[in-house]
Amino acid sequence: DEIRMLSAALAKTGRPVVLSLSPGPAPVEKTDEMRKYAQMWRISDDIWDLWHSDVPYPQGLGDQFQNVLKWAGLSQPGHWPDADMLPLGYLGPAPGWGQPRQSRLSHDEQRTLMTLWSIFPSPLMIGGELPRADAWTVSLLTNPEVLAVDQHSSGNHPVIATTTAVVWLAEPSSHDGYYLAAFNRGESTLDLHYSWKELGLKDSEYVQRDLWERKDLSSAKSFDVNLPAHASVLYKLK
Repeated sequence: DEIRMLSAALAKTGRPVVLSLSPGPAPVEKTDEMRKYAQMWRISDDIWDLWHSDVPYPQGLGDQFQNVLKWAGLSQPGHWPDADMLPLGYLGPAPGWGQPRQSRLSHDEQRTLMTLWSIFPSPLMIGGELPRADAWTVSLLTNPEVLAVDQHSSGNHPVIATTTAVVWLAEPSSHDGYYLAAFNRGESTLDLHYSWKELGLKDSEYVQRDLWERKDLSSAKSFDVNLPAHASVLYKLK
């Protein structure tokens, strides 16, 4: 009832207002109700700058892989499951958890966070203090090819999901190929090798573009990548 009343009150303002709900882990069975009244809703407890947590609050980046699986395919234009803010850059002057600090996620983990949020796709809300963002943080938040995955893709879904290897696919709005994100959830280096058919793709050869590095790679007849612990890649395939 509270959500319905709040949504009705916002509608009466006569101007567009985004209603973002933060109920902790939103129940999937309430998806239709949340779509009716809100534009976005949190799918987990707070995600902070750690990889794993054994307690409900805070949660870590590595814990979010299971949460997004539950919500895969349930995003709709104007109604978005929200994987939580981006704990990147300087977390201060008064972070919601812990003391003021630079994000403790490694560079690989920070790219993994942005890659997972974008391929899911989640709203992107910055949790750090922007005036104190360094060049690395700015590069994470402003890469246009990565942001296009978050903002202009559809059919986002996992094709591989194990305790170590995760692969997601999506289709760009230009319909000229596929987006592919691959992750190493494990604690040691991982070699991934899949035929395109194993990933649900029809063609036997694709040209790969690394969206983080913004450079084209050679064409390939299979997907092969070596990933350090907690690392990821984000490609466009044509």
